[in-house]
Amino acid sequence: MAQSRIPSALPPLPSATGLPWSAEIVEAHRGLVSAFRTSRRALNLDESDPIRLGHHLKQAETFMTSIVEVLSAHIDNPLPSEYIESIKEAVGLLVDGLQVALGQATLAFVVFPYKPRI
Repeated sequence: MAQSRIPSALPPLPSATGLPWSAEIVEAHRGLVSAFRTSRRALNLDESDPIRLGHHLKQAETFMTSIVEVLSAHIDNPLPSEYIESIKEAVGLLVDGLQVALGQATLAFVVFPYKPRI
């Protein structure tokens, strides 16, 4: 199952090797970690509704993905590429898990008015 492969949390920022990380990097990372944690938690709810899952999926596909892109494009004092790849993979797994959960939740909420003809 895709959900079991999703890390429980994003890795912390790596130690800076020269200059400290800029406030923008730290705040972007903090927001990404918070959004990831909240969306990951939504996957663990026993009764997640399609609207809630859809919200988290949209947030992962837009907000989280754009933050990862911003972090990877930082030119001054860039983050290590291995770190960027690890958070990119984690967000991708989260998106996949949310898509699966949304599909399952949608099917659970849909009522098929099927009446067999005799």
